[in-house]
Amino acid sequence: MLLDEIGKSIKKMKQLDAIENAAQDAEKKAKNDSDFKDIVEDFSLSMRKLSEATEKLDYTITTDTAALLVECIEKLDAVIDSGIVDSEALFSARQQINKKVNPALTKEWKTYHQKKTSESISKLNTIGNLASDPAEIAKIRSDISNGSEWTGLSLSDDGTATRLDLMANGIEAVDKLEESLNLSDEIRNFIVLVTTKKAKISDISDNVIQWIKEENLEDKFVINFRN
Repeated sequence: MLLDEIGKSIKKMKQLDAIENAAQDAEKKAKNDSDFKDIVEDFSLSMRKLSEATEKLDYTITTDTAALLVECIEKLDAVIDSGIVDSEALFSARQQINKKVNPALTKEWKTYHQKKTSESISKLNTIGNLASDPAEIAKIRSDISNGSEWTGLSLSDDGTATRLDLMANGIEAVDKLEESLNLSDEIRNFIVLVTTKKAKISDISDNVIQWIKEENLEDKFVINFRN
């Protein structure tokens, strides 16, 4: 009798153990599925940003980074090659994204942003004081500057446009502002000298004086002594 009860208890414990293992397997599968979904979304977001940057700003990545992206796609495919999420393949894909792909995209974008926007910022420093609306100039400068970080390009500071869109619009706005002023090389060079505090009385030619009067900019310029 006692042996029968012991046997029943052992059988019941095995059943409970099997149920617990199944529950743990289900939890593990659910976590793997969730983790895989997260890294796919992360990678997809990077690909969308890359596509938009290429389309709107003629941005290109290096061949080394392109190779990392191809390798990443292969690793993501391997994660579900058997129809379910493979833990080891999942870890490898996550490492590829976090340790290689994201740092490479971040570094290359920062370098690109510095080169792409340096001319626009220089123009803004030169002609910004001539604009009728200082707040507009401040916004353009902010829109261009806020696009420096790859991770933040998809964020929407104004609730509508992304930082990437605002950056592209800002660069375009600087070019339009320069065109609207219709500056000759002589006038542009004079403004650069004024902006950098290197302008001298001898730099104020008849053409410069005529331009200042035509544009009603007399109150924009002052004369100081150099110490």
